[in-house]
Formats: sequence, structure tokens, C-alpha cells
Amino acid sequence: MKKLYLTLLLLAFSSISYAGCMSDKIKAVNEKLKMSNVSETVKNEVTKLRDLGIENEHSNAQLATKYFEDALSLLN
Repeated sequence: MKKLYLTLLLLAFSSISYAGCMSDKIKAVNEKLKMSNVSETVKNEVTKLRDLGIENEHSNAQLATKYFEDALSLLN
């Protein structure tokens, strides 16, 4: 019985710790977006890419990472 409780506890902990795996990338995009002097068109494109990254964060992490990288490259 102890093993079952321990397994459930570890499973719950691992799912909670995984939830914000891309929060650093989201924060990086948001910070650069605030500090940037790019046009509104570029800002809108960056926002769109950031939102796509957030949508795909858990279903397709590779694609989400690409969206975040593309958004950051537009701001550089």
C-alpha cells in the first residue's frame, strides 16, 4: 500500500513540475516584446507566434520551441 501512495505522490509531483516547462521562453518573448522598438506589424506577428507556442507547449514541444525561437528572432 505504501508503494501505491508513493507512486501516486511521485506521479503528481512530476506532472506539476512539468507544467511550466516553457515559462522561461514565454517570459523572454514577453520581455523582448516590451523593450522592442519594432513596428506594430512585427509585434503582432511575434504575439501570434508566442500564442502558437503556448498552444503547442504540451502537445508538441518541438513545434512550440520553434515558434518561440522564431518570435525571438523577429525581435533581434
